[in-house]
Amino acid sequence: MKENILRIFEGMAEVLVVPEKFFQKTLEDKKPMNGLYFLIFFAALLGFMAGGLSSNFLVAIIFAVLLIVLAVIKTLIWAIISYLVAIFIFKGEGDFKNTFGLFGFISVSYLLGIFGLATLMLTGSVFSSFLLGLLMIIWMVVIAAVAVDAEHKIGIGKSFLSVMGIPALIIIVISLILGVL
Repeated sequence: MKENILRIFEGMAEVLVVPEKFFQKTLEDKKPMNGLYFLIFFAALLGFMAGGLSSNFLVAIIFAVLLIVLAVIKTLIWAIISYLVAIFIFKGEGDFKNTFGLFGFISVSYLLGIFGLATLMLTGSVFSSFLLGLLMIIWMVVIAAVAVDAEHKIGIGKSFLSVMGIPALIIIVISLILGVL
């Protein structure tokens, strides 16, 4: 039991520090869907902490459940778009199930958001909390690009475009079209 817990913490550190190595090992062990456990755990923890700002236990529980649902939906949509771009535009190899599972490990970067919330709760420092939240978002994109590269073998540049570039371009075009209407 103790070794399993230590292995989990080691895996979290590895995702944040050397995601390439972690994703290769995860794919070799055929365990990419374990990322969904991380996603559920960190989304619940972040939601519980955010709801805890209200000092109401029921609100904290509702926030945790809501954040789990939203995190899974967001991750699913992001994985679908990244998968489609990697496969059809950049001719990558790999399957959607692995992409979705690896995207679950992105949630390890929620630790930065959790520290940001803790900073806000304990010291009231909005600036520090904002910087940690911004770092969390940037690191989520980096980890996602590495995950797409590990699964689809298209290179880190094309992986970044799969994760952020082309989806952002699509959102901009849709916004421009809707803005004109």
